[in-house]
Amino acid sequence: MKKCDIIIPIYNAYDCVVECIESVIKNTDLKNNCLVLIDDKSTDKRIKILLENYKNKYPNLVVLFNKVNLGFVGTVNRGMHYSDHDVLLLNSDTEVTKNWLDKIQKCAYSGEKIATVTPLSNNATLASVPKSFVPNDIPKGLSLEEMAELVEKCSKREYPEIPTGHGFCLYIKRDVLNEVGYFDEETYGRGYGEENDFCFRALNKGYRHLLCDDTYIYHKESQSFAEDKKELIESGLEELKKKYPIYKDRLDAWCVNNPIKNISMNVALNLEKRKGRTNILYIIHDWKESNLGGTTLHAMDLIKNMRSKYNFHVLTLEDNWYKLYSYWEDNETIIQFPSVNEFHMLKFYNFEYKKMLENIIDTFGISIIHIHHLIGHYFDIADIIKERKIYAILTLHDYFCACPLINKIYKNQNYCNKPSEKKCNECLAYVLKESVDICSWRKEWKKLFSVVNQIIAPSESAKEEVKKTYPNLSISVIEHGINITKSPAKYIESKRKYNIAFIGAIGNHKGSKLLEELITYKKLNNITIHLFGIFDSKLQESTSHFINHGRYERSELKNILEENHIDLICLFSIWPETYSYTLTEAIACGIPVISYNMGAIAERLKKFKLGWTIPYPSEAGQVVDRINQILSNTEEYNTIVDSINLYKIKSVKEMVREYIKIYDGHGKNLEIDVDKIQDYIKRNSYFYNSTIVVDNSAWILNTLKWKIMSKIKVPPFIKKAVKKIIK
Repeated sequence: MKKCDIIIPIYNAYDCVVECIESVIKNTDLKNNCLVLIDDKSTDKRIKILLENYKNKYPNLVVLFNKVNLGFVGTVNRGMHYSDHDVLLLNSDTEVTKNWLDKIQKCAYSGEKIATVTPLSNNATLASVPKSFVPNDIPKGLSLEEMAELVEKCSKREYPEIPTGHGFCLYIKRDVLNEVGYFDEETYGRGYGEENDFCFRALNKGYRHLLCDDTYIYHKESQSFAEDKKELIESGLEELKKKYPIYKDRLDAWCVNNPIKNISMNVALNLEKRKGRTNILYIIHDWKESNLGGTTLHAMDLIKNMRSKYNFHVLTLEDNWYKLYSYWEDNETIIQFPSVNEFHMLKFYNFEYKKMLENIIDTFGISIIHIHHLIGHYFDIADIIKERKIYAILTLHDYFCACPLINKIYKNQNYCNKPSEKKCNECLAYVLKESVDICSWRKEWKKLFSVVNQIIAPSESAKEEVKKTYPNLSISVIEHGINITKSPAKYIESKRKYNIAFIGAIGNHKGSKLLEELITYKKLNNITIHLFGIFDSKLQESTSHFINHGRYERSELKNILEENHIDLICLFSIWPETYSYTLTEAIACGIPVISYNMGAIAERLKKFKLGWTIPYPSEAGQVVDRINQILSNTEEYNTIVDSINLYKIKSVKEMVREYIKIYDGHGKNLEIDVDKIQDYIKRNSYFYNSTIVVDNSAWILNTLKWKIMSKIKVPPFIKKAVKKIIK
């Protein structure tokens, strides 16, 4: 291999300089290569003493002292002029690792027309791993050498082309320097942009720049120019834009597309593999940003608050494709699987689905399966649980196990309580437009119940409702938690006019028919009805007794209820809800609630005296009369206010503690198959790491979609490039 001169420009940063030089001496063959240390007239007097000591101790080491401060670029150029060999420019705030130079040189001479080589690092923009474009810490539990060893061991040695090298550690061939010239000292002065300029000039002559993906060098933040680093970067980028407008745009687009993301992915996944964490598979029907139902919100809360402890993988049917969203401790992957063939809505088994699920379990080392919803999935899962003896949990978020229509509403009209099998089949045929046998449906569910280890319901009322169909079923109750700020409820004073509110999406199952009846009821007199949300009805226009406020943001609810002097919130679901986030939100706003006497809403209202219930069904006149009674009895109303103020809303943290007991007791640290995961991802999927940092309230959705650029924090050059691509 050709001789190389390692050039380290030095300006102050004494401690970093010591660490850098010591690492080079320790990990480099300095008999066949030369270390050139150049002091750019440091103001720290210790630097000169330090370098003279090194020169006296190591005869083959070269030390140069600038008579005046030349700046970073001038100092580097002095070193490259001094050398007759290939050069490696190394920042003084780096630490090199075992066999680093040999591996970089091997990459440099692996093909034709190679100008420069850049190794991987914790902090080198496009060469950063495991997270691209942002500074990384060395992972917890690993030393620098162990991290470098992991990178080398898992490397595919692809040596991919990159649009520009990175100056923190840049290998340049002597032949290229002779042809392309040195760094542009006049334009870039003290640094930032000079290596890009050089690399763009080399590209113009047909040369290539490679990434050495089996070498890892530690790079600290710049120590020498911290105070004006931002100004230098902006100045350098502006010059590059003027001189190389095409290359600059292409570089930005390259960074957005990140064609070497598979290298980041490889390192990230091997780090995850090394952690040996429990992998939990969630089976769910909906994981879309546009349709956040209670089941999805609950699963998201669990993942967000336990992601630091377990790896979560979410399998869902989305736009006719099965997608596996994986949430590792620091990274996220999405794998898209082909849709499976099916011939009718309630096909119970599917061989293709079973094979896909088995592959996921094997590849991702799944030791716990938590079923949140089976819509879009098949009962093959029961066979897999039994055959593989996987610990399985089933949460009953609605009544899908009793009825494929989920909420037990007969022919889309009324709650059916406990209908006969004949009526069930009639209803299913009416709604689904095809013949379905409810006995066969429930037989498959019984089979699933027999193999899962634990069945959970979010309320006692949900548990009892399910037991109407499956009386011998053993069900645990774990109430959902929610992180919400609770406001004090206020006493009501005697007044002549009252304001009641319906909140949320009011469809048939949420009481849209009753709302219609109330709007058209002629004896509302002193009651004004407010709607905050959307309404499945033709009656959208506001009137003297009905005000349609339209959609609202959850964060706005308290203020809009207060501004409109709402005295009572109406939650008239015509099915026994298993839980209600809307009820919790209403109580958190300090407003009593009235509901039908059924389900989890009525259970909490009565248990904690948070409001009132009325019989189901009730006509509009009966509802109006009851509301008048409630609001005119200030003593009774204020008693409920006292109860609301005493009520403690269960937090997500409290809920999570209950699930940790379950997961910890039955999880196993099974090994993931990194090569197979990478193969899946390369073929048809996506990889995201924490390059994109999102607003905490939207963590799980926004990290996966570039469309919300306005809400995320990314390097400015990526934002600009995205805007150009969108245009």
